[in-house]
Amino acid sequence: MRSLRHCLFALLLLNMGSSLYAQEEEATKQAISIPNAYIASDSEGFSTYKYNAGYMPLYEHGEKYTGLSYQHNYFTQGGWDSSAEVYTLITKNINPRTSLGYNLSLGYNLQNGYKLLTTDSNYSFRVTDSTKAEVFVNRDRVETQNALNNGIYYTFGGASIEQQIIERLTAIVMAGNMYFSDTNTRPTVRAKLIYDLIPDYGVTAQLRYRQFRDTNTNVVNNYFNPNEYSETMIAFGARKRIAGWVLSGTAGVGRQTVNQDPSTTTQLYELAATSPVASNDYYFKTRAGYGKSAGFLGPNYFYRYVMEEMIIPF
Repeated sequence: MRSLRHCLFALLLLNMGSSLYAQEEEATKQAISIPNAYIASDSEGFSTYKYNAGYMPLYEHGEKYTGLSYQHNYFTQGGWDSSAEVYTLITKNINPRTSLGYNLSLGYNLQNGYKLLTTDSNYSFRVTDSTKAEVFVNRDRVETQNALNNGIYYTFGGASIEQQIIERLTAIVMAGNMYFSDTNTRPTVRAKLIYDLIPDYGVTAQLRYRQFRDTNTNVVNNYFNPNEYSETMIAFGARKRIAGWVLSGTAGVGRQTVNQDPSTTTQLYELAATSPVASNDYYFKTRAGYGKSAGFLGPNYFYRYVMEEMIIPF
C-alpha cells in the first residue's frame, strides 16, 4: 500500500509539473472555487455536510486546472457528531468533448486524531475508435458513525472498458477491489448496457448490474458488509445541451439480493446541470439524487443528497 501511495504522489507531482509548464506557456487565468457544498442524509439518521473552497493558480476552463482546496466535513447521527479537516492538491485535464483525460488528487484528512492520505484519481483514454478505458484509485474514510469513530478507511482500485457494440449500443464493464483497513476486502463488478433510444434528445435505455462480496464478515459492523450483494436495474437517462448548459437525469428501478434473502426493490433518481465549461465568468455544476437499496437495518435503506460547485476565474 505504501508503494501505491508513493507512485500516486510521484504521478501527481509529475502531472502538476507538466501542467504548470504547459499552462504557463498558454498564459492561463487564475480562479477560486467557492462556495462548494455536499449535503446528504439517510434513513438511519446519518447526515453529512461538506463545505469546500479552493484556489487554482493555473486555470484554463472548468475541466482543466491545477490548484489546492480546503474542505470541512461534519457528520451527525442522533446525539453524536464528528468533524474533519481535509487539505487537497489537485490537477485536472478533461477534454469536454470526449470526457477523456486525467483527474489526480492527493489529500490529507484529519479526523478524531486519525490521519489519512486520501485520493480520488482516474485516467481515461481511447484504445480504439470504438473502445475507451479507464483506471482509477480512490482512498477515503468509511463514512458511518462506527467507522469514523474507529478510523476505518478503504482503498478502491480498478479499471473499466467502454465498448461501442453497434452504432447505438454501448457496453461498459468495471472490475475492482476495495480494501478496508479492518482486513475486509470487497471484490466488485459493475456493468451497463446503454441503448440510444432517442439520440436527438439524448434519451437512453439502460440495463445495469452490480455485484460485490465481502471476504470477512466477522469484522465489527463498521459498515454494511453482507456475504454477497447483487442488483439488476432498468433505467432511463436523458442528456440535453441548452444554450451551452448540459442538463441530465437518470431514473431507475431494480431488484436486489442480499445473501440468500428474497429479492427486494431498489430505486435510483438523479438530476444534474452544468454550465458552459469555457465561460470566462463562472463554471457551475449541481447534482441531486435519491437512492434506495439495502443497509444495516434491512432492504429499505435510502439516502438523498445535493451538491454544487462554483468556480470563478479572474
